[in-house]
Amino acid sequence: MIRQIRQTALVFALGFLVLTGGLVYWQVIRANAVADDSANPRVVEAALHADRGRMLDRNGTVLVESVLQPDGTRARRYTLPSLAQTTGYVSTRFGVSGLEQAYNRYLSGSSGGDALDAAIDNLLHRSRPGADLVLTIDAQLQQVAAQALGDRPGAVVALDPTTGAVLAMVSAPSYDPGTIDEQGDTLLDDPGKPLLNRATQGLYPPGSTYKIVTATAALDSGKVKPTDRYRCVNGVVIQGFVINCENAPPGQTEWDFQTAFAFSINATFAQVAANQLGSDLFLRYSRAFGMDAALPFDIETAASRTSHSGGGLDPVLLANSGFGQGQLQVTPLQMALVAATVANKGNLPRPYLVQQVRAAGGSVIQDRSPESIRRVMSEQTAQTMTQFMLAAVQEFGGAAGLLNQNIAGKTGTAETGTPGVSDSWFVGFAPSQNPHLAVAVIVENGGPGSQAAAPIAGKVFQAFAAR
Repeated sequence: MIRQIRQTALVFALGFLVLTGGLVYWQVIRANAVADDSANPRVVEAALHADRGRMLDRNGTVLVESVLQPDGTRARRYTLPSLAQTTGYVSTRFGVSGLEQAYNRYLSGSSGGDALDAAIDNLLHRSRPGADLVLTIDAQLQQVAAQALGDRPGAVVALDPTTGAVLAMVSAPSYDPGTIDEQGDTLLDDPGKPLLNRATQGLYPPGSTYKIVTATAALDSGKVKPTDRYRCVNGVVIQGFVINCENAPPGQTEWDFQTAFAFSINATFAQVAANQLGSDLFLRYSRAFGMDAALPFDIETAASRTSHSGGGLDPVLLANSGFGQGQLQVTPLQMALVAATVANKGNLPRPYLVQQVRAAGGSVIQDRSPESIRRVMSEQTAQTMTQFMLAAVQEFGGAAGLLNQNIAGKTGTAETGTPGVSDSWFVGFAPSQNPHLAVAVIVENGGPGSQAAAPIAGKVFQAFAAR
């Protein structure tokens, strides 16, 4: 009898331990993960009644807030549709996305603020006002960038190259997150993919903008000097693959490396990548810039990639990658950081969107400090690359309206695989010697970079300088 009692007691004790362990796991260890799960119906149901926190721009302009409805529920109001994919949405049908998801535990009031007050509110089942997010976004610059891009599919990213703070992030086409419950099915079926954040998740061939990476690798490794001479008459042949002398200065068959960059001569960059850098060195610098890994960021990013396999590049693929084609796929955020790294004296800044998390009472729960991810190149190489990018703007900047703004940059006209169709790119920064703004622009199927993307960037630079 005593033995049976002991066995029964042991079973109950083990059951109690399992139950306790489960409660601790889900209520403590996994609490934040559950609260942030976009598929958790309790999260979005609670959002209908919670006084969810606001999102403010860097100057205090309200970008997102909860508005009380006549039926007693609350609805989210979004003031800048061009930020839709970044702020995200809260929906009983489609879940939570963007910053709404990433910072849900603060916005919903389930985390942050005074711990004792939170414990009392939980004990009494009282709802708590959510914390506010102070974003790095500049609402005025965001509007300028959105208007400049218009309804053309593409993206604009503008950030402070010394801190990584994102000042504008536009993805077009866009939508109103406040109507997601009614319009969600239509948006999901829309071939224009308005729900896709092209700035962070759109993957595109970079075209000639990637010559910044190739040139950095060549100069920083010591494989190439700015004055090294290159020649092209009838094209350059890499294992039977011919790259023509397109974009060469009129009447010239020989030039130095800086001229090759300024005129965007593909043949020279194919030679440099395949014959002087090699696969290992090319990939090492590409990955130092952030390729082949998802960038650390406040919201989800797609990993820019050097190839489909992620492995080494054969000479022909390497030659094509050297001038921005091959199998390269990049996000606009990635290319904004390429420009920012040159502007930041060779240091890759860590990008971020949320400057502060503030409790409803105004106390600061979190405050972001700028940081660099890694040094990519020497300061001397960054200075040389700045001169290269200034020279490039002198060659194409007149038609794009970039002259007289002290902008260092590079255009790109990226082949898409469809004959006669190319994406339009620009990346750059200003002022060249004391940079405060780095910009990346892509216009899908926009043609030459100097005709579509560069003028958009010019308007963003002008608006920033006029603040």
